[in-house]
Amino acid sequence: MKRIFTKISLYGLVISTALLTGCLGDEIRGTDDGSGSETTDSTIPGNSVIDARVFEALNLDLPELASVKAYYESDQYYLAAQALLNYFRTRTQVNANVNLIAPSITAEEQARADWALPVTGDAQDGYRFWVDGYADGDRPYSYQTGSKLDWTKRATAETEERFRLHRLQWMIPQGKAYRTTLDENYVTSWMSVYESWLETFPLPAGDYDFNADPSSQPEEVREALYAWRPIDVSYRLADQCDLIYYFMQSTAFTPQMLASYLSNLVEQAGHVMNHYSENGEELAQESYAVWRAGTIFPEMKQAAEWVKSGSQAMNDGVDISILNLLDLSYGGLSKVSAAYAAGDYRLALQELLNYYRTRTHGLNPNVKIESDKATDTEKSWADYAFRENGYRFYVKNYFDASAGSNVPYSYLNAEGTGIDWTIWPTKEQEHRYQLHRHQWMILQGKAYNATHDERYVANWMEVYGDWLRQNPKPDVDLDYTVYPENLPAEYRNAGWSWRPLDVAARVIDQCGLLEYYQNSETVTAEWLSTVLKHLDEQVNHIMKNYSTTSNHLITQAQAVTFAGMLFPELKNAATWRTNGPGVLGQQVTAQYFNDGWLKDGDLSYHISGIEDFRSSLLVAQLNGGESYFPSNFVSSMRKMTDVVMNMIYPDYSVPNMADTRAASWTKSVLTRNLKNYMTLFPDNAELTWLATEGAQGTQPATNVVTFPDGGYYVMRTGWTMQDLMMVLQNTPDGPSEQWHRQSDNNTFELWAKGRNFFPDSGAGSYGGNSESNAIRSRYAATTAHNTLTLDGRNVSSDGRMLKQESKSTSSYAYEVLVLENPSYTGLTHRRTIFLVNNKFYVILDEGYGSAEGMVNLNFNVTPGDDSQVVLDSSENGFHTAFGDGNNLYVRSASNKEITFAEMPGFLAYNVVTSSYKETVRKAYQLNVTKSASDEAVRYVTVLYPTTDATAVKGFESDLGEWSASGASISVRIDGKTYNLSYTL
Repeated sequence: MKRIFTKISLYGLVISTALLTGCLGDEIRGTDDGSGSETTDSTIPGNSVIDARVFEALNLDLPELASVKAYYESDQYYLAAQALLNYFRTRTQVNANVNLIAPSITAEEQARADWALPVTGDAQDGYRFWVDGYADGDRPYSYQTGSKLDWTKRATAETEERFRLHRLQWMIPQGKAYRTTLDENYVTSWMSVYESWLETFPLPAGDYDFNADPSSQPEEVREALYAWRPIDVSYRLADQCDLIYYFMQSTAFTPQMLASYLSNLVEQAGHVMNHYSENGEELAQESYAVWRAGTIFPEMKQAAEWVKSGSQAMNDGVDISILNLLDLSYGGLSKVSAAYAAGDYRLALQELLNYYRTRTHGLNPNVKIESDKATDTEKSWADYAFRENGYRFYVKNYFDASAGSNVPYSYLNAEGTGIDWTIWPTKEQEHRYQLHRHQWMILQGKAYNATHDERYVANWMEVYGDWLRQNPKPDVDLDYTVYPENLPAEYRNAGWSWRPLDVAARVIDQCGLLEYYQNSETVTAEWLSTVLKHLDEQVNHIMKNYSTTSNHLITQAQAVTFAGMLFPELKNAATWRTNGPGVLGQQVTAQYFNDGWLKDGDLSYHISGIEDFRSSLLVAQLNGGESYFPSNFVSSMRKMTDVVMNMIYPDYSVPNMADTRAASWTKSVLTRNLKNYMTLFPDNAELTWLATEGAQGTQPATNVVTFPDGGYYVMRTGWTMQDLMMVLQNTPDGPSEQWHRQSDNNTFELWAKGRNFFPDSGAGSYGGNSESNAIRSRYAATTAHNTLTLDGRNVSSDGRMLKQESKSTSSYAYEVLVLENPSYTGLTHRRTIFLVNNKFYVILDEGYGSAEGMVNLNFNVTPGDDSQVVLDSSENGFHTAFGDGNNLYVRSASNKEITFAEMPGFLAYNVVTSSYKETVRKAYQLNVTKSASDEAVRYVTVLYPTTDATAVKGFESDLGEWSASGASISVRIDGKTYNLSYTL
């Protein structure tokens, strides 16, 4: 603190005071004798004009107050008060709330300042004092009667209005108005009102219940008691800490006013401190006011006591753990740091909230405030989560069919009083895991973004707060690869709620929620600190429990990257920013084959993995963190995006193989992803063509594409809706190595002109209980796919490509693809596909080896009724008769006698649940008995697209002889003969 005065004579003190102020005020100024000159006689006002209590309240032993002490001890109260005013006008202690260098005022504050001025005459329209929560139309009520201020006027009949009037909330706007205009009317008006208030409402002497209704108190103190309810005094006291700064440079601000002002401030601080509320919110306000009085006015004897008392009460129960997790040296957190250093933890949290509401960095590519709006369906799911709707929490793919269409399950507890997070209606493990991803919360964020309905924020705070209480992070290290029901009883719920994959999904959404709710008036400083603290906890949990491999690890590292880039204010963010991109940089090559396919073998997770990589890089680019990624990161994704491009059918659907669940991959979703790839690879004209539906770029020229590492193959006639496309799968790994795989090597789908004639059966279920496990097994079984089996048993997997070539004759051309899989001990399945003249397909299936038994060729065909899909058992095939003229003629033959057997067919484009039922379809087997002496069982099948299958002129074949080194067959279809062959 600057020391202005030193030990000097009383005369020197007077001179120095005069020099500092220019004059001692009107009371001691010389009088004009009419001659135009001023007399040198002056009269210093007597002691009675100064509230002497101020000197008893001051610590006059402070060196800075030496002149004040000297005057006071010489019984010159006015000069002592004048010296005190000079001290306050020149001290350098800063009040962070008040900006005197560049003062500003809002239009609303200016209006409140002007309304509070008196109006001349008898208009009774002045002294319109702003009282929070009470208004006379669009402006405050008036407290003017005639030309005078009338404190007895009753604006309303409400007791609360009379209490709140005494917060004097209009005075700060008047202070700001004075500093921005230097109009002395604001000062004189404020002084007259404040002096009137001091005179009218002295603190009643005696032991009263200051929180009780004053109407029940003695009449002589009744009015004063309205002015001294502790919570209202605390608001008044907090404002008084600022008011002196606004007004004290005014020439109208007198030593008398300063003495009264400070005496009253001391009185109010002691009153509040002695009457702290038991209500948490009120106590926070009251203790803050007392603490602030002590920090702003350290010259007072009781300042240290106020600081200690206010700090203890103010910070009692405040969770400051987030402040210890913050990097308080981070740019923008200076106010947080200052409040923390000063011991005002509540203010530090409030400054943290202010910081997050105004920060311009932390750009999240998943959030577009200007355009993100919940669809009608998403809004309904957001609303279902409200308490009044039974806490029906949306979990993807799981709905309560008994409650209606697309209605989520209720998690209302049995007592109807709260949430039961252990409710498990489907008993499917994926359902319970995904509950803890909180997928409905991001939908509520979108709904709030469209409506600004604070109910969504309140519900998030209620539900997530409840989840945090009921699902704490386990206090021991768990093995999250273990099915939770196999964990010790006390940790089973944690096994469900803290699996790192689900934590990662939760964290990624929380990063978005904080942005949607950034300016919500419902979000409190305490709630923000809670969310950030647990965000830190969850990200660290992910890093500590990374999956060893698989798509889980990619999503986990994505969450760590997002948190590190979006929350640089947290100390641990520096580690996250390095760790997340580091793991992603490793996995972008480690989890993908050289041909671009995800080793997991599932297209759904393949696409999701690319998006995790891309969005992680994007959030880094938006926030200055691209350098954390390796230089080959983008180029490593090129082959991955080529996989997606080649796997999409011309109608922008995808194969339903493995756990893809094709219903999730709609045209809009796929084109959005393709356009994202365009930004990564703007030079890929073929990708651009597909992403823009042919509007830009170049139509791909390649029709046969092989991915031998991943085990996927595409044979198409072109890229338009009039073309044909077959996708085959023959992967190196099966379900024992890759969980999302199925026992389906050498299966295929055939898409023709907008119809998938052999859609894969799908996933059916993710399992978890005996019923759903049975469903999953049924869908994963080899017989549920379009491939060859021995005695209906599941095949093993080690698929490979033997050959791919193009061949031609003088009258036709054809493509050849030869795949092989060692399906059983003693029986290898070789499948050769011929795409003939870009018109139809021929499949040669050969099961060779020493095994014996029933060799089955399985076909699961497109859904349709009996008139649309016709099984031709006598001709070992089927045909379709759809009215749109897009049909297929299928016939098979063998080197041995065939038995045709119809079998139950089923199909699911999503996970089968109580609300999503599988589709029944036709399926059949062609069965041939193989003995150990048979070198091979051979089938030939023709897949012939036509407008009218009944008009096809029949099918004949000559299979020739089995050879391990190749094949030569002849087929005659629709009156034409085709000789087809290959040599290994």
